[in-house]
Amino acid sequence: MLAIKVTIDPRSFKEAAHILRAVPRAVPRVFRRAISRTVDMAATDLKRRVGAQITVKKSEIAKGIRKTKSTYFGSIGAKEFRPGLLAFPGTKQTKHGVRYRLSRTAGRKMIEHGFIATMQSGHRGVFARGRETRLPIGEKRGPSIWKVITDTPGLLRACTDAAGARLGKLINDQIGVEFRRWSR
Repeated sequence: MLAIKVTIDPRSFKEAAHILRAVPRAVPRVFRRAISRTVDMAATDLKRRVGAQITVKKSEIAKGIRKTKSTYFGSIGAKEFRPGLLAFPGTKQTKHGVRYRLSRTAGRKMIEHGFIATMQSGHRGVFARGRETRLPIGEKRGPSIWKVITDTPGLLRACTDAAGARLGKLINDQIGVEFRRWSR
């Protein structure tokens, strides 16, 4: 699984512990809040950057991203989730098949003899027949979120750098919050 890791380095931990020595049990609270917000903000940044590459909705991109948080560690991972072609705006059925557009930079593509159907379960999707016979049919899907992240040069590095810069700022903000709370 592809991941962006957010961790606390020992030097930052010692500095925060020294600054917060007068406030009881403040260090875990500071780091938990800072990491949680950093992971949430990094996931939003990753969704925004992936959304700039493909035309799918942000809610569909979110289904392909997994967040993990703890007191001193957090990560954002990409799953092998592949959104169906109906999740991409502009997908429509014509008399020749189904037209769709995956990328913001590429043009439209066509699935000859493809069709949009609703299954008995209520699931709607774009389907195409496998062979000359009527059955079996297979659902057509777009690229996985993981593949978009790995194929776009510099995307993962930019998200990791932004998350690292945010973490230091959020730790300082949370230290200030603890001091304001304690001084009341």
